Amino acid sequence: MEYLNCMMALWLFESLSKSEKTEISHLFWRPEYLKNEHLFSEGEPASAVFVVTKGRIKLFKTSENGREIVLGYLTPNQLFGEEILFNDAIRTIAAVAVEDTKLCACYKNDFENLLSQNSQIAVKVIKALSDKINHITETLADMAIYDTQVRLARTLARLAKEHGEDVCDGRRLNFRLTHDDLGSLVGASRVMVTNVMKSLKKSGIIKDDIDHKLVVSQWFLKDYSDEKPTFIRNNSTSCECFPKSDA
Repeated sequence: MEYLNCMMALWLFESLSKSEKTEISHLFWRPEYLKNEHLFSEGEPASAVFVVTKGRIKLFKTSENGREIVLGYLTPNQLFGEEILFNDAIRTIAAVAVEDTKLCACYKNDFENLLSQNSQIAVKVIKALSDKINHITETLADMAIYDTQVRLARTLARLAKEHGEDVCDGRRLNFRLTHDDLGSLVGASRVMVTNVMKSLKKSGIIKDDIDHKLVVSQWFLKDYSDEKPTFIRNNSTSCECFPKSDA
């Protein structure tokens, strides 16, 4: 029953009946990782596909000079490792648990058989892979086109949309990020990120919640998809994106 429970609420399997879930439950197991424990590294043989059921995973690559390049974060209900279905089963990225994490996992061969028998699941996997490719492409484009201020603002907006919850005046990230984390995401130093964060807070783009999680203003979430956001175009130094009592 433990294996079945890891599938019951996941979007990937929602098209299956309870009897179908029970039938394939023996294909899955539930690995657990402690905070800072590595799941796999670049270049390792890959044998399984995973879905996060609890916790948070960081995906990253390491440059030739040893610098860590963060590709993104995964939170519950997100699929990863599915790229092994389309290549020679060698990991092209690394993954580490940034908090205690539980996964729902399936071996490559079993997962391929599952997809061949369930077209609705196959379509969802293709959609998840497409979304991931689009995300990475957008991240790389931001790093090539925009300066640190715009890159960081756009990255925070994207994270809030993907991993946040609506609050009265914006969208709050459901996990905390250090300035080092943000620097890895946008390719900037911690000092640079600290200075830019002060500017973004002064501009009303972001604020700290009471539990130190970042909130991105609703105004900017609507605006950030522009090629050059309003706060940059107008060179504004302040706005009323958040109530004055929250400043």
